Amino acid sequence: MATNEDGDGGDEDDQDEQGDRGDQQAIPITGEELRKTFPRAGARESGDISVLELPGRDAATVSNADVLRPELAEQLDHDLYAHQAEALEELECGQNVCVATSTASGKTRIYALQIARHYLDARERAAETGGKKERQNGGEKAGARAASAPTPTAYICYPTKALSRDQERELNDFYDDLGLDITVRVYDGDTERGETRRQIREEADVIITNFAGVNTYLHDHDRWARFFSACDLVVIDESHTYTGVHGMHVAWIIRRLKRVLAYYDADPQFVLTSATIGNPGAHSSTLIDDPVTVVDQDGSPTGPRELVLWNPPPQSSEKDGDRAGAEDAVTDRVPATVEAPRLLSHLTYHDAQTLLFTPSRKLAELSVKRAAKHRRDRSRYYTNPDRGSAIEPYHAGHSRRNRHGTEHQLKTGVLDGVASTNALELGINVGKMDATVQLGYPGQRQSFWQQIGRAGRGANRALSVLVAGHRTLDQYVVSNPDYLLENDVEDAVVDTENDAVFAQHLLCAAAELALDERDAGADGLADRERLDRAIEMWRRAGKLTGHLETGVSYTGPPRPQGSISLYATTGEEYTVELADGVDERHDPEMEPLAEERVLRDFHEGAVRLHEGQQYEVCAVDHTTPRPSVTLRPTDVAYHTRTRTDVTVLDAVSEESREIGSFTLHFGRGRVLVYHDTYDEVAIHGGKKKAQQLPTGNPPLSMETQLCWLEVPEHVESALVERYRDFSVPGLDSDLADTAHLGYAGGLHAAEHATIGVAPLELMVDKRDLGGLATLSIDSHLASAASDGNGDDETSVGEDPAPQNIAAAEATVRELAMGLDRKPASGWFIYDGIDGGLGFSRAIYENFEAVARRARALIETCDCGRIDGCPACVMDDQCGNDNQPLHREAAVDVLDLLLASASGDGKKSVLESDLLVDDGESGDGERGRDRDKHDTRETDDRRPPLFYA
Repeated sequence: MATNEDGDGGDEDDQDEQGDRGDQQAIPITGEELRKTFPRAGARESGDISVLELPGRDAATVSNADVLRPELAEQLDHDLYAHQAEALEELECGQNVCVATSTASGKTRIYALQIARHYLDARERAAETGGKKERQNGGEKAGARAASAPTPTAYICYPTKALSRDQERELNDFYDDLGLDITVRVYDGDTERGETRRQIREEADVIITNFAGVNTYLHDHDRWARFFSACDLVVIDESHTYTGVHGMHVAWIIRRLKRVLAYYDADPQFVLTSATIGNPGAHSSTLIDDPVTVVDQDGSPTGPRELVLWNPPPQSSEKDGDRAGAEDAVTDRVPATVEAPRLLSHLTYHDAQTLLFTPSRKLAELSVKRAAKHRRDRSRYYTNPDRGSAIEPYHAGHSRRNRHGTEHQLKTGVLDGVASTNALELGINVGKMDATVQLGYPGQRQSFWQQIGRAGRGANRALSVLVAGHRTLDQYVVSNPDYLLENDVEDAVVDTENDAVFAQHLLCAAAELALDERDAGADGLADRERLDRAIEMWRRAGKLTGHLETGVSYTGPPRPQGSISLYATTGEEYTVELADGVDERHDPEMEPLAEERVLRDFHEGAVRLHEGQQYEVCAVDHTTPRPSVTLRPTDVAYHTRTRTDVTVLDAVSEESREIGSFTLHFGRGRVLVYHDTYDEVAIHGGKKKAQQLPTGNPPLSMETQLCWLEVPEHVESALVERYRDFSVPGLDSDLADTAHLGYAGGLHAAEHATIGVAPLELMVDKRDLGGLATLSIDSHLASAASDGNGDDETSVGEDPAPQNIAAAEATVRELAMGLDRKPASGWFIYDGIDGGLGFSRAIYENFEAVARRARALIETCDCGRIDGCPACVMDDQCGNDNQPLHREAAVDVLDLLLASASGDGKKSVLESDLLVDDGESGDGERGRDRDKHDTRETDDRRPPLFYA
């Protein structure tokens, strides 16, 4: 029978295996054997390596005959899993469905069978109609008529081209085995233009594509009239991947798609398939703008799994000098970027076919080199250098031919291992792997389970190794393994309130079909006020004309769909070009780059690794209508790391709530990001070869969403007094000689920790969040400008951005000095994308849960350092070089916040404890009186500016 489950090609066999646990194939190397055989791992402290045994699960099935018509039920070799049956029953009732179950749980089978049911229903209707006409026409046969009658169509959207090609083969095989004449074709950017595309549009029953394609093809919807008018099912596979900026764009593309389908009188059902997430119903409903029924009780079998949590050893134990992955100058352990490739090499040597997941293309390439180096450096241990050495990188930057070749070699066993980005996380058919290694915690539990699910498919035993980096999340996870096993999974975040993204898609919608009053209101694109406001903006820009009452038409440059970048909130993208005179065989064939990434990673002088080749950025053009980045190949012993400074201006509170005596705000403001300088960092050893080289970059100014916490004055006063003796040798700052240094270090540490653990509660990407700790929140607010200069008409973001961080600091300092009241202290968390992502709003709504995680992280870290370490409060992106930081002060702030939130009386006890004199006097009242006196004195020395 067809093997089509989630693209792995293995679930049919897995159902054979589920009843016979005793015949499971043993993995070539167990977790304990890995610990014992890996060089020097056996000498580690017991806490460095933990081996957890995760039990398997038997399948829960439902008879095919109870759910499917005989033509389908009798053709399937195995009964449906319970969740497959439930989803098909909901679809039969006309519901939109989201199936949120584990990797390889057979989600593809659900929509494949629903398409088959629609096909058979249509065939029956055609036969009945033909039979009536046959009788009316004196016996004319109806078979030809039935065969030529239009059949229903289905549109399937996958997140990657590789997955699309994989599923095309699986679905066509499945329908062939069922004996159904259903044609499945891929239609995307790689599809041959001309006659091939026309034929697919006019003949295919099922078209597979991606949302970048849907965005483009909607412009020519008249060419798709046959397909769209018959469309009764839209499938959104791997829907959990549509979060943040990408999720916002996809949500608007789906709304535009539904609008065009309605024009052709089509009203399809939606099937969304997702990994397990915390809010599948809300997330799916936001994506498609319609109610969704959730099916999340997984009936598929799983085999037992050994999960190894592997904390690399202290640096001091390493003697080989290979610290090629030292992504940060401050680290106490061998970087995961070095240790994980070594484990990949070791596992493949012991005959375990292994997938290594890395967080970037660069690390996928480097990991293969480091795996080979590990084998060479330990030739006395690995006596057969060729054994298990066929290891290749895999990521979306490779050509389609190379990717398919790697997939085939992995599936057929030619390759022993692959170092991949999350491109192989999403169900591509690579067969049954023995083991997975994760280079760092991937950020969310759903992604963690997706990745380890690539090994030991079905009922087979598997080995999975998580190699912890020094990051906050990694160290939290390996120190709290129960977190991985919790039932609660992170919520996915999609926000359609970003006006910049909405405005772009509104132009596209108008270019596809004129806007009218049906586009306003609950069933339209937006509420009337928002729609009118956007139309008026574009009318003034000369890109729209008309009114909703009579129709609003697009009048701008052709094909506004081409300006949409699905991974950025603006359409600004930089093309990547080779320098003049460079042989074209060195062309990196990179996709266009978003402006934010160019400013951070592709400034002049930057050295980037792509497909194993180093490239130096020799020119960046920011000014032309088609901005560009020019590269040339190079071969140097360093890579570059850009330094980042940030400030917030003109923040406006839109909502606020009290958490006891603390106040939490959500609103919008202007965030200025300065990528002013960069360092050259040695590939081997991580030593900085040159520092603070100028990038020449302009600042990146973002109007974005943010939330901020105001600490009450009495808490600040108490903590200033408690930590007044804290000092940081060599600190060059106005803060250095004040009593506020320790307290400011606590705010700074709390800001780092709350951002660091946010992905533990929510499906947010830490890289899309930023923060700012400050003793003067008010000087970052829009009202501060009017307080300082008497102008009450100040608008958010009107003033030109200060062109460097020194000028920005001067602006904030001037505002702080001009305040006529003592400003509040606290910290901001902001979305690092223009217009916002909804991340800071999600943190605002879940702040207490995030604060509890942050407090636990800081309190339980065993680094023993007042200023913390990369595992608790240090952040490699900190613009203040992680100074000052104070772990105990951060715990006190978070304790008081959480006690305020609980309202259980602990708050007063904690505050009293803080205010009690710690000196010789046992008189609590006298101690508090003296503290008040001292605090008033220290308040006079409050520095005019601190933010970090």
